[in-house]
Amino acid sequence: MWRKKADLTCGKQLGSGWQMVVLPLLLLKIVLVALAGVMVLLSAGGCSLLPPKHEEPPRQSAGLKALDEHAWSCYERGLEYMDQSRYELARQQFSLAASSAVSKTLYEDALDGMHRAEQIIRQQR
Repeated sequence: MWRKKADLTCGKQLGSGWQMVVLPLLLLKIVLVALAGVMVLLSAGGCSLLPPKHEEPPRQSAGLKALDEHAWSCYERGLEYMDQSRYELARQQFSLAASSAVSKTLYEDALDGMHRAEQIIRQQR
């Protein structure tokens, strides 16, 4: 029931009929399945073909940096007032330093200085 058209073929004629050349299609399917498998394995393992993302620590804005510098200057003035036995002024400066501190260590140090100054003030009364 095959009808031959002039110079048109859709495959090789082998033996008793027409057969399509399936080797290129088969290879294409195998390659696509292999690539899909590799992509699934990479994504399941947490790997990516994209370059890794490096997260940078958050940068301080200019306003926060200036605020932290102000807190450090208040803290240093509080230490100077403690050395001069001016405990009320020292407590005030430590309070300002604690309220404007950006870093956690400066905040804790300023609170500690404020508590020490208050303790000395109570002892002197």
